[in-house]
Amino acid sequence: SYRTYLESQGANIEEARLIKTEELEELGCSMDDYSCSEAPRWVYTTSYWSGALNFYTFVWRVHSNGELDNSDYSSDKNVGVRPVIVLKT
Repeated sequence: SYRTYLESQGANIEEARLIKTEELEELGCSMDDYSCSEAPRWVYTTSYWSGALNFYTFVWRVHSNGELDNSDYSSDKNVGVRPVIVLKT
């Protein structure tokens, strides 16, 4: 629905999704250390789910304190989403 809203405002969107594990790692997060403390601060200014499965129903999530963990996606209602928006050029 966020994509639809942005498009209604004139955005030309190629893709809208949740961040991938590889992208978190490229930004400085470490799945081995369960940390995003080496990433730029904006990566963990809020807590959010990624789009990356770790186990059967477990998804990686970034916490506002720089920690990274995984949990069943249905268990925590206090974590939001932070969409990745790719604009068409």
